[in-house]
Amino acid sequence: MPIEELQDLLVLDSQLTELNRAQSWVEGLADRLGLNEKARYAISLCLEEALANVVLHGYRNEPGHPVVIRYRFSLDTLSFAIEDKAPPFNPVDASPSTTRPKQPGLELLTPGGNGIRLLRQFAESLVYERLADGNRLMIGFSIFPPLSEQSSTLE
Repeated sequence: MPIEELQDLLVLDSQLTELNRAQSWVEGLADRLGLNEKARYAISLCLEEALANVVLHGYRNEPGHPVVIRYRFSLDTLSFAIEDKAPPFNPVDASPSTTRPKQPGLELLTPGGNGIRLLRQFAESLVYERLADGNRLMIGFSIFPPLSEQSSTLE
């Protein structure tokens, strides 16, 4: 069983401008853990998409609501839990038809509506839990062997 090494959290307000704070927090974490560029990109992309969905769709772009991000690092996994008090929405069970049809290439990709598809593509695991007063989305990334030692490039 992996030994837990670090735990931390960040509390954001439900505003898109807060995504900058989240990205800085993730970069600091990535620096401390020595994560490679591929891992940094996947984590940043997934957190940005999940947080934007909470702000835009869960809270309908209304500031003043808390969004809490926690991370947990173990020997082989880096996971993030995003908690909010927005109406229930389970992105894990969202069907592909509700998340937009797959498009053939980036040059034809239109903005918006791709967040859940990107989460599914870049995260190792997605787990949704309905809380008594909100939602929790857990996003996991496999980091064994250590991400800083992997030599693959962005796809």
